[in-house]
Amino acid sequence: MKRSSIRKCLALYIIILFIISGTFPCLSGKNITSRSGEQTDGSTYENSTLDVQYIYNITRTLSNIIFTEYNESNGEIAKGRFYGSKGEHVASDILYENFSKLGLYTYKERIVNNDEFPKMTEQVDVLNYGLKVNGRKVDCYITPITLESKENNYTLNYSYNYTNLKVIRAPLFPNINKIKNFVSDKQPFVIILEDKNYYSDYLAFKLFPSIDNFRIQYRVIRKIVAIKPLVFSWRWTNYMDYCKGIIFYDYNKDTHDMNLYKGYNYIPFIYINGTDGKYILDNINDVKLDFKLKQCLNKSVVSYNVIGQLNGTDPSKTVIIDCLYDSWWCQGTADSAIGMSMVLAIAKYFKENNITPKYNIKFIGFGGEEAGFAAGAYCYESEHRDENIPYVIDLNQLGFDQGEPKLTFDIIANKLKTLNEVWKIAQKTDYDHLVASSKGMRRVLITDGGPSDSTPFAKNRPDCNTVMFGKVMSWKYHHRDGVNHTEGDVLKYFDPMDVAVSGEVILNIAKYLVVDDV
Repeated sequence: MKRSSIRKCLALYIIILFIISGTFPCLSGKNITSRSGEQTDGSTYENSTLDVQYIYNITRTLSNIIFTEYNESNGEIAKGRFYGSKGEHVASDILYENFSKLGLYTYKERIVNNDEFPKMTEQVDVLNYGLKVNGRKVDCYITPITLESKENNYTLNYSYNYTNLKVIRAPLFPNINKIKNFVSDKQPFVIILEDKNYYSDYLAFKLFPSIDNFRIQYRVIRKIVAIKPLVFSWRWTNYMDYCKGIIFYDYNKDTHDMNLYKGYNYIPFIYINGTDGKYILDNINDVKLDFKLKQCLNKSVVSYNVIGQLNGTDPSKTVIIDCLYDSWWCQGTADSAIGMSMVLAIAKYFKENNITPKYNIKFIGFGGEEAGFAAGAYCYESEHRDENIPYVIDLNQLGFDQGEPKLTFDIIANKLKTLNEVWKIAQKTDYDHLVASSKGMRRVLITDGGPSDSTPFAKNRPDCNTVMFGKVMSWKYHHRDGVNHTEGDVLKYFDPMDVAVSGEVILNIAKYLVVDDV
């Protein structure tokens, strides 16, 4: 993207901003460890139709990939199940094995480039990175740079390496005199900012409760608040002889973010936890910072969609039941090992109960969703244009308990008629009263399918009905990692009751859409 285009987009967001802004251990039997540490029987919900223990076991295996597949003591970067990583490859093998065990026709499809998406297998990989504050190594994530600039010699294969940087607080739009003050001593520096929660602390929600809804949160506020890093990047790019990066310290004390809006910054974004951020702020005049980032452009990312197929009575149509199985550099439990395990559990239910659907069902684990463009789903949709797909049932962030604030279980459909139909089915489960860790269910109409793998089908297929399930808004550990991968999006927030009840909701809707005489 040209810099002039980026500036126009940023300018538009800035205008809107001013208008709206105001802010488990090993198992025995059926005992599953919940967030509180209490032993919870996975079958305590007597009407549970999915095998919660099965879901937990697969969730645990996928979550633990960040521990089992990487050797950080030898300097290897633990990238979890990130797009194209060896962790994602291991996860694809786990899905393949489990689909096969269920007796499904199982296969992998590699994510490929095509005329519509010529850079599907291209991304900037991080080869090495690190941060020290006053000589002490600090837990962090540094966003790779995907835009060419003077600083990286107009090449993406580049190593950033800086030492003895001072840290400053800088205004969003400093005037020329202030800029001269910052750069007058010609000493390189980094800027420090707080990485705020997108939703739960947003002031406008308290002043105007009517805007506390999914569309405002996801379509407007999320983008406005998240645009702040890009504005700083754009504003300070002109001064990269001095400004070498931007530190974002988390609002959580033990976790750091991993940048939802990657790909538009000229300056390295350095994400750290709230504790280290407070230390820097408390000692800002005495802090010296070193950081490094070695990156390269990878044009041949290897990633797969994993498919388990159950044939129906009418093979001319295919229903997709899916979830992403990749993750950020963390355990990726809620986003989305739980959802992927629930897809497998739904397939298990169909097979064990000898259910023959009226259409073929493809249970799919999509790769590369977290790469920023739902790579696996877009690739599948574009490569299967001859396939008649009346329904896509998309699972996302599900079955977890973060404590406060409680989250809403959203059912998102692209067509009002479909939304009203599935909502009637969902209400029969009485989710609102059964799941204490949640604020309840909410129905949402989004014509382009919602914020995940259902989007390409809703956008490109007028006759396709999509339904997405997820606890999406106000999640304080979204895309976060910390304390040697034990904090953030991790297994201890697995909520067996939520898994059981939301699983029943999803299963009942799936049966309603694809099974005769339910």
